[in-house]
Order: sequence, then C-alpha cells, then structure tokens
Amino acid sequence: MPDRSRRAQLRETTSQAHASLDQMVGSFDSADSYKSYLRGISAFREAVERKLTSAGWPPHCDSWSPELFSDLIAQDLQNLGVNPQPMVEEPDVEQSPEALLGMLYVLEGSALGARVLYKRAQTLGFDADFGARHLAVQSRRSDRWPAFLALLENADGIDMDRVADASRATFKAAEQAFRQASHEPA
Repeated sequence: MPDRSRRAQLRETTSQAHASLDQMVGSFDSADSYKSYLRGISAFREAVERKLTSAGWPPHCDSWSPELFSDLIAQDLQNLGVNPQPMVEEPDVEQSPEALLGMLYVLEGSALGARVLYKRAQTLGFDADFGARHLAVQSRRSDRWPAFLALLENADGIDMDRVADASRATFKAAEQAFRQASHEPA
C-alpha cells in the first residue's frame, strides 16, 4: 500500500484546527461581519508575513516567494473606515524548513477559500477596487496551490510531525486574531 501524501497527512492532522478557523471566519453576510473578518485577517496576516519575511529560506524553497497581502488588507480596512486591531503574536514556530512548509500550507490553502470569500464580499458590494482587494488578488492565482503541493511532496528530509506542528501553530495564530476581532465593535 502506498504511503499517504504529505498533503493528506497535513489535512488529517490539521482538520480540527481548520474547521475551527472556518467557523470563526463565518459567512460574513453583512458589512459588519465583513469588517470583523478584515480586522481578524489583518492581525493574522501581519504576524505571519513578518515571520515569513524574516525567515531564512532553505535551498529547496528558494524559488518560492510568499504572497504578501497585509498592504492590500490595510487598504481594504481604510476603504471601510475600520481601524486595524493590533497584530497577534507571530506563530510560535522555529526557523526551519518544516516550519516554513507548515505556515505555507495554511497560507497557500487559504487562497482556495479566498475564491468563495471574494464572491461573498462581492454580494456585499466590495470588490477589487474597494474593500476586497486582498481577496480579489488572492483568488486570481490558480497555479500556486499545485506548485506548493509539489514543493511539499518533493522536499527531502523533512519531519512531517514538525510541519504539522507549524501548521497548527499558524492556525492557532489565525484563531487568536479572529477571536480578538469578534470582541471588538464593528
């Protein structure tokens, strides 16, 4: 019997964290719930992007560059007159190839969900020019997820338990940001 793919391993070991985060993001079916989403995603992305841009990239990842959305999210917040909340703590992960892959698993996977979220934002009147820039840009690229999965599957000598730990830490940082956002007025 062939071994499970690394993607399948991560999906299985992070499924509970992923489901919890999806529930926290919710459907944002009103302008107020969308503003809460923006505050949460801003606090999360700022922390994770800071961690990623300060990381030393291993040789097998040196052709990869993370997409950074914090500036676009800041513009979206400004469009809607929403003050950003403080950045959450960076995910508690070591500087290692496994940590990078674990964080990227969460971030690159979020682009798949961005397509659905962008459609929801559009029904509220937000689009690529006003209020939903980050979702518009994030949902345009369909080639990144398969490219990331190839990077994950082909990485030599990595400990998948450590990749999963980093993914869960990244989901935890996102949950913290959305929990914080849900307690602030819209």
